[in-house]
Amino acid sequence: MYSIFNGHNYIICIERAQCDRQAEAAKALPSQTEWKGMGTRRFPSPTVYPVLTLVLLLTLGIALTTAQGLSDRILGCDIDTCAKQFQRLQSVENGVMGPDKECITLRTYWNCIKKKVRDCKGDLNYLTVRTGVKNRMGQNNCSKNGRTLGPEDEKTSVPTIPSVCSYHGKKVYKHCGLFGDPHLSTFHGDFQTCKVQGAWPLVKNKFLLVQVTNDPVTGESSATATSKLTVVIKKNQDCAIEPYLMYQAQTDALPGAFHDGHTHYGPHKAVELLEIEEGKHVEIHIRYIATTIVVRQIGRYFTFAIKMPEEIVNSTKGDSNSGLCDRGCPAHERINYQEYLATRHKKIDNLKEDSAIKVQMPRSDAEGICREAKVVDFYFDSCVFDLMTTGDKNFTLAALSALQDIIKLDPSIVNSQLNRTDFRKYDKTFGNGAPPRTGLSWILAFTVLLCVLSCRKVH
Repeated sequence: MYSIFNGHNYIICIERAQCDRQAEAAKALPSQTEWKGMGTRRFPSPTVYPVLTLVLLLTLGIALTTAQGLSDRILGCDIDTCAKQFQRLQSVENGVMGPDKECITLRTYWNCIKKKVRDCKGDLNYLTVRTGVKNRMGQNNCSKNGRTLGPEDEKTSVPTIPSVCSYHGKKVYKHCGLFGDPHLSTFHGDFQTCKVQGAWPLVKNKFLLVQVTNDPVTGESSATATSKLTVVIKKNQDCAIEPYLMYQAQTDALPGAFHDGHTHYGPHKAVELLEIEEGKHVEIHIRYIATTIVVRQIGRYFTFAIKMPEEIVNSTKGDSNSGLCDRGCPAHERINYQEYLATRHKKIDNLKEDSAIKVQMPRSDAEGICREAKVVDFYFDSCVFDLMTTGDKNFTLAALSALQDIIKLDPSIVNSQLNRTDFRKYDKTFGNGAPPRTGLSWILAFTVLLCVLSCRKVH
């Protein structure tokens, strides 16, 4: 067998003479790649078409296989399992994770999402969830590296409470908070700033007594703040069989247990105290009345928040002994904080005694600090008020913590927030600090005007 190149192609033949004859015949034909003036370009040899067809079919097959594989991956994108795990972890007791619970649960969610990237790449829902979790981690300043939770941690969620120690009323709740100088948000949505120096009941009903003691803030300020807090849980035959359970916190002492050293009572922890952050943050859960109490120590003083079923709150409505959370501060103990913020006077007319509230920080400086702390509405007012009256920036953190605790106890509150961080309304109402004109001042102004006009006529 012989092979000979004729200038365009290789010719294969059995005998040498046959190859020579075919080579001579090929010389008479024009080249397939030769350009013939303005004529048409020659097309490839018909033998090329089967090859092109084969290549096209192979390409199409590969594309279909890839598409099918992508479809199979997207159909197998079980991103919902990550969302369900996240929901379960949110019910884990705070004591398991401490103050970093939000970041730990988000980080666990993020790691679950990352494991789904191979099966979910290209899935729109996956990309949306991934972006949402990433943004939420950024908002909470959560790093991607750090502690996460595993299946064994999910077992530490709230225990199943026997029926006798479960709350069977309507799942409609009220909340109350006390913080700062002090500022009160009542069960009925009233916001007040009060003096209330000394011991006062906050909550008082057949199940529970909460009492606070407010002392003057040290220094030149005339402000007061909560320096002592006592919680007394009354006897329940089935779930808290002790005559009473008491928790007491006072300046520089926020215990991690009840007065007798226990952290829980009753079947399946019907009453439980959780130390979220040692010396700074505790929570008390009274599960047979579906009540949660949050106590924090910030600086030398305490903040308080409670969530309680509406039915229990209403059972003491109208009772003069029910506590500040129900009836508010006595009228003679209230301070018109809106007027104070607008006028910045050193004296508030409606104080019980004609005492002065000295300004320790200019309002403009206080506003800047409180805006940076991201407190809004009443909590913004309280933050600025406390900085003006005390100059102590710990009260900024107290206002922020109080807002966060109320949102945690009642997330729906964010729907009614105005997110206000200014005093334009107060300034307009109280005349931008200008004292109202009296009848005498108007007469004096009119007399001066007449005098001016008379003088002009004389000249």
